[in-house]
Amino acid sequence: MDQNPPPLPPKADRRAALVLRQVEAALGDVLGSAGGDGPAARAAAGATTHQVLMVVLRRRATLDWLIARASNGSTRERVRRVLWWALAEALFLDGLPVPVIVDTAVEDLKLHSRGEGAFANALLRRILNPGRAAVLATVHSEAPEWVRLDLGEALHAAWSRRLATPALTALAALLQEPAPLVARLRQGADPTGAAGLEPLPAVDWAPTAALYRCADAAAFFASPAWQRRAFYIQDASTLLAPALLEVREGERVVDLCCAPGGKAVLLSEAAGPGGQVDCVDRSPERMARVRENLGAATNVRLRVADARLTPFANGAFDAALLDVPCSNTGVVRRRPDVRWHFSAASRDELAAEQAQILAAAARLVRPGGRLVYSTCSLEPEENGAVVQDFLAERPGYRLECERLLLPTAEHDGAYAARLRRRAD
Repeated sequence: MDQNPPPLPPKADRRAALVLRQVEAALGDVLGSAGGDGPAARAAAGATTHQVLMVVLRRRATLDWLIARASNGSTRERVRRVLWWALAEALFLDGLPVPVIVDTAVEDLKLHSRGEGAFANALLRRILNPGRAAVLATVHSEAPEWVRLDLGEALHAAWSRRLATPALTALAALLQEPAPLVARLRQGADPTGAAGLEPLPAVDWAPTAALYRCADAAAFFASPAWQRRAFYIQDASTLLAPALLEVREGERVVDLCCAPGGKAVLLSEAAGPGGQVDCVDRSPERMARVRENLGAATNVRLRVADARLTPFANGAFDAALLDVPCSNTGVVRRRPDVRWHFSAASRDELAAEQAQILAAAARLVRPGGRLVYSTCSLEPEENGAVVQDFLAERPGYRLECERLLLPTAEHDGAYAARLRRRAD
């Protein structure tokens, strides 16, 4: 945000104007950094601003369709961001009356251009005059399906080819909901003093993990149990790949593409004091977060390197975990921008990179050892197709098992496959 922003509009509700200013700035940060419901968004926004920001990021197809339908032409980016805020407030939130919303938007734009303010005034009144219910009914009856589902045109095209309409509609509705905040009790930790948590049922892929839903995040993060690092924030889907790897006490393990470190924490716990976990990531900044998340673990070594160019010897590890960069379509609730950034071309570029990482990792596993390939993508081109291409070129490996988790109310989506290097 500018160090010296223009004065707040004199006529508009000052609270609404402040939120609008924050949303404009946060949208610039988030859209510029491909962020979402993560540090970039939260750092730029307070609670109210963050709520509006998430509506904009989740409902952009609907908002843009309404703007295009009413304007019959292109709209400047600055004007569009203000219109996004106004329509998000009017159609999907209940905090402000429509006249205050329109007045705030118009006065904000008039600080830059009276013509832009007049344009926004006419357009917003044209869209909103029929009332919220009528506007949303028009979207439902006239907009194309990808707009109605707010999935992004490319993502809708990919999913509609393999999902029946009822399943696609249900998935799109689920992805409009906030992702659950889940905490895992660290191995051997004492939960005494925890607050704001509700126990969750065990998941079948990691039945011994003690998982809790954060019902009161403020109470939990202020609790003594959190302060002494008894818990780790970890969605249940992220337990799938480490569970499939089946690390045993005393083994040497490599975690490639290890940031932000949640899976490395699990591997370190499983390997125990007699084991060794080598964590690799190509980003020094992300590796700093891995170091922080691992805390006082003594059986871990960190190395900044490209997963395709690691310095380790052939057959150096009993097991390897590859949680590769992906399109993130399994975590859209946490990364709502994914629905707008996804494309078949970018997916295929990622699949090529994933294949390179998998091929480079194959030599690191000893004969008889295991390799788990995982993503947080739902796309078969990044999951089973990459694994099958790898197996076709490397008969020294075989597929033991694979699993795709679709997002549910309790967890995100993820894919993992365990490959075994033949002993002979």
